[in-house]
Amino acid sequence: MIVKINKLKNFGIYQNFVWNQLDKFKKENLIYGWNYSGKTTLSKLFQNLELKNKDKYFSGSEFDISTEKDNVLTTHNQNSLESLPYEIKVFNSEYVKRIFTFDIPNSEIQPISFYLGDPSGELDKKIKTLDKKKSQLENIRDNRYLKIINEFKNYNKTSGKFSAKAKEIRENYLDNKLDQNKLNKAVIQKITNKVKNDTSKYILTDVIRDNTKNEAISENTFISQKEDYSFVESLETLISDVKIILEDTAPKSIPFPELENDKTLFDWVQTGIKLHEKEENCKFCTKTLPENRINNLNSYYSKKLKDIQDAISNSLEKIELEKEKLKIAFPDKKNLGNSFQVDYQNAVNNYNKKVNVYKTQLKILEKDLKRKSENYFNNINATETEIISFHDDFETIKTAVKAHNIWLDKFDDNKKKALEKILNHYVAKYLETEDYISNEIKKNESETIVNNINTKLATNKADKLDLETKLKSTVKGQEELNAILEILLHRNDIKIEIRNDKFTLERSGHTANNLSEGEKSAIAFAYFLTQLKSLRNDEPPKLPNTIIFIDDPISSLDSNHIFQVRSLLQNFFKKEEKDYLQLFISTHNFEFFSVMYDSGIFSKTKKEVNRPLYLIKRNKLNCSTIEKLPKMFSQHKSEYVGLFNILNEFNNLENKEDFPHLLILPNALRRFLELYTLMKYPTELEVDKRVSAIFKPEDKPYYGTKLLHWFSHQNQFEKVQQHDDKILQIEDAINDLLVHIEEKDKLHWKGLTE
Repeated sequence: MIVKINKLKNFGIYQNFVWNQLDKFKKENLIYGWNYSGKTTLSKLFQNLELKNKDKYFSGSEFDISTEKDNVLTTHNQNSLESLPYEIKVFNSEYVKRIFTFDIPNSEIQPISFYLGDPSGELDKKIKTLDKKKSQLENIRDNRYLKIINEFKNYNKTSGKFSAKAKEIRENYLDNKLDQNKLNKAVIQKITNKVKNDTSKYILTDVIRDNTKNEAISENTFISQKEDYSFVESLETLISDVKIILEDTAPKSIPFPELENDKTLFDWVQTGIKLHEKEENCKFCTKTLPENRINNLNSYYSKKLKDIQDAISNSLEKIELEKEKLKIAFPDKKNLGNSFQVDYQNAVNNYNKKVNVYKTQLKILEKDLKRKSENYFNNINATETEIISFHDDFETIKTAVKAHNIWLDKFDDNKKKALEKILNHYVAKYLETEDYISNEIKKNESETIVNNINTKLATNKADKLDLETKLKSTVKGQEELNAILEILLHRNDIKIEIRNDKFTLERSGHTANNLSEGEKSAIAFAYFLTQLKSLRNDEPPKLPNTIIFIDDPISSLDSNHIFQVRSLLQNFFKKEEKDYLQLFISTHNFEFFSVMYDSGIFSKTKKEVNRPLYLIKRNKLNCSTIEKLPKMFSQHKSEYVGLFNILNEFNNLENKEDFPHLLILPNALRRFLELYTLMKYPTELEVDKRVSAIFKPEDKPYYGTKLLHWFSHQNQFEKVQQHDDKILQIEDAINDLLVHIEEKDKLHWKGLTE
């Protein structure tokens, strides 16, 4: 049960209510309060609890209640309504408004109907809310997140982005060396999965990219090449040999100036000596040779000279042989793989340059030998030369060719690796341009959201099905509704009929139009009681866990209906059953309050702490509060007598400022004057006109009407706040009225005071 309302802050007229020392609520509670005191506002608090919606009424307000179950006290506030362990059902003016729906929009005839099982239209509203939520979720899913997902699917769909990229790489980058079976969207997707998380790792520099591309598209048209092109260099030996020859000299025993000065003659004579051995005449001129001519020439052309000449001839032959060694036929660079051609050709070019330098050194040696052949008898200085080596060039050439041969041995593997490497590069560059990772993250997030939305839509569908089932669950309540209506309206012309899964009101077999507020209130209250009975008949029964709040069930009904409503409530909340958890009934009608207090539903006791009676009233700060109902209200069966006791008690006090009901005096005085004048002059005239008819101008109560109008109805307390001096005039107005009755209406006064 709810035992306390600990706090109500900014909840309508309850601006800052606290429970203080007020007795706990009982199982059955009867609440009295004049119009605009805050009864309906209190019922709206219970509706917030019923709907577990803190913002249903007075959004932003704060409230705190205490419940008691199995002697355990629990506190709930506006933020913990879901934990409230009870069902709550509220009947009030808002319930009456919500129960009716107009089925024909923009029509002069607006038949009133309400859904089966949905007297307040809440289920229908919930279904419409679910439909709206479904539409919103589908709109968000389809137009936002599925759009992102579908755009991402463009990468790998048929004729999508990956297919286009594969075609571009095949045609523009790889010279159509790959067909579609070897490079298509599936291959691009596979590479994407590999490189997407670290694209920079796979992107190549321009030089490496070009080399890798060339290797990837190369064809195997090469053969192995000879690696060793080296030879033994003889330059250093030749230089040494020539130097020895140049430094060597032939001896001259007999001088022959004419021979020394004529090289041709020198060579001719040296050759001719052998032809004239043992000859006396010259074979050329036939003249007789001078005596000792041959012996003298043989002395001049010594063996040493012959040795020098032979050495020169031998060295020149060696030089020619050295020149021949330099003539190496290197393979054309095109016979090597593209990636090796540059280093290879550079090495060959360097070799050829050195060959020219090498030949220059050989020419120097040849010139020195020629000089020697012209001067056998003297020491000649050698021309300066440099030693040239081809070792490094041969090594470079060998390295390049060997690399080519190794590459050729692994051509297929290398080509495959190069192709993989260049494809990784192209795809990585493409993914960076597309901002692929960011798009994939958005796609993954969207898929998660879509899954969540689909889950919510599934729940939405199940909830809607459940609500639609509930809408059709109370057809059997039709007869019971009609029985209650007949009791409330004293007639049976208005009935509930079932049309298209709705309860439809019909009057004498036709659509019921233009229902009065009283008829609407009676229909709504009949449905409310039927709804409570369905909770009682549920399996298992739900009523034992239900708190019921009924606010002014006769507010739109005339006084003739008071006893019908009392009878219905007395019958439903039978004392012997008590199968509900807790009951609250509030009213502004004292007569209804009185008959309900006598109905047997509410406990009667003299102990103040156990009295289940409460009063709602406004204070001078225009805020409502809940108090224990003063005993004088429950001691009298008539509102009129109760009001008289309040006024008379106040009038007899010496210290009137301490009167506990000071703030309700203006309304009490006005209500008492209304009832007094109505008894004296039963008419439909307004109260001020009845006052003018009953009191004479010389009677003091005659002039109090204007003051009472000042405090009338909902404006009274606002005006009390603004004009505190007016409250002081109430004291005189009460005294004037009571003195007048005591002096001028003595029998009436006697009855009241007795």
